[in-house]
Amino acid sequence: MAEAEEVTAPPIDKLGTLLPGDPVTRRPGCFQRFDFLAGKVTVPAMLWCHPRSTGALLIAFNGAVRRKKAKNPAEIFQRSTWVHDIDSDVLFLADPTLRTDNKISIGWGQGQPGAYAIPAMAQTAFFVAEHLGVASSKRVYYGSSAGGFQALQVAARDFSSCALVNNAQIDWTLYARQNVQAICQTSYHGRSAAEITKAYPDRTSTARAFGEFENIPRTKYLLNTASQNDAAKQLPALVSELGAGTAPTQQRVDVSMYIDPAGGHNPLPKSRTITEINQMLSEVSSAHE
Repeated sequence: MAEAEEVTAPPIDKLGTLLPGDPVTRRPGCFQRFDFLAGKVTVPAMLWCHPRSTGALLIAFNGAVRRKKAKNPAEIFQRSTWVHDIDSDVLFLADPTLRTDNKISIGWGQGQPGAYAIPAMAQTAFFVAEHLGVASSKRVYYGSSAGGFQALQVAARDFSSCALVNNAQIDWTLYARQNVQAICQTSYHGRSAAEITKAYPDRTSTARAFGEFENIPRTKYLLNTASQNDAAKQLPALVSELGAGTAPTQQRVDVSMYIDPAGGHNPLPKSRTITEINQMLSEVSSAHE
């Protein structure tokens, strides 16, 4: 039997902290690690440039992060080992909410008090896409679970873009109680989830963010109906907010259901996920402006 071909890890070029006016260039076959400073928020980012320019860009977000004392959460970019299988440049964004001075594993881009992180994450994506010359219509936002929430939030701010999410939280206040309480305490001075929702409805719900920005991004929502929270709470949060059966929603949001009792809330396997990602990248790459 022939030995499997070993894939060499790409080099990493550390760029330090970048500001909005700084340049970013394509460096095929290389990771570029940088922090983007947007207002009060520093967004950890890593850019991979495909050996061949496809004109498309995948922006990928972290889901839950397994915290380890020796690992800085700002240096965790989930699925970065998949780049050789993805048919485009990829920008990986880590959630600024997760820091070395806290133990949070899921942050939903809520950031710190007075420093909401989602707008800064969006600005980071726009900054890179514009330097690479990638139009909004060629940008695909991807994530699962909390990463899916972040993907939908940023896509809502990027008109003509699209999103691919897997078991995404639509409303993070409906997720596991301990994770919700951690964010209420860390990001909102201990205010209740109900108080936060009343004060900032578009921050807690992606569906309300769609309304706030008057933009429903073209979305493929991969949903495991065997995952209790996703099927019983998150999907209804989307349907009830957007309105079931309305033509604009049907045209923009494709809820693709599957049944996997063993998988539960976990994301789909790599092979299926890569197929879904590359299919959407192919669609946006071939579409006319």
